[in-house]
Amino acid sequence: MIGEICSKPAVTALADTTAQEAAHRMATKRVGALVVVDHDGRPRGVVTDRDITIHVVAAGKHPAEVQLGSLLHRRPVVIREDAGILDATKKLAQRGVRRLPVVNSAGKVVGIVSLDDLMILLGSELGHVASTLASELGRAKP
Repeated sequence: MIGEICSKPAVTALADTTAQEAAHRMATKRVGALVVVDHDGRPRGVVTDRDITIHVVAAGKHPAEVQLGSLLHRRPVVIREDAGILDATKKLAQRGVRRLPVVNSAGKVVGIVSLDDLMILLGSELGHVASTLASELGRAKP
């Protein structure tokens, strides 16, 4: 289940957080994205370091004056914590995003899962399969 592998808790910010504050939070928390939430903890979107770079800095806007809410373009794609890994990979592919806020049954953010998280998990699992096959075939383990 996604709830078991997602990063918890997600690093969040409110829509009125400035891009400068968001960048500082990302730097101190060592993450590349924040889940923008409403006051009830429901996701409104995801803002990445790339969003700030392209839509604020490169656009000549002042990061201390731009609020994250202005960087949100569409309803967020989310996944429930009880969903499976294949569900997550399908959503990522269908919507062309790299991160999904993970929500509980009440729709509140409990974590975030990224394409990188899924690739690491799948790579690890494939490594276990390869080792098992190599053992069964009497070959050196990879």
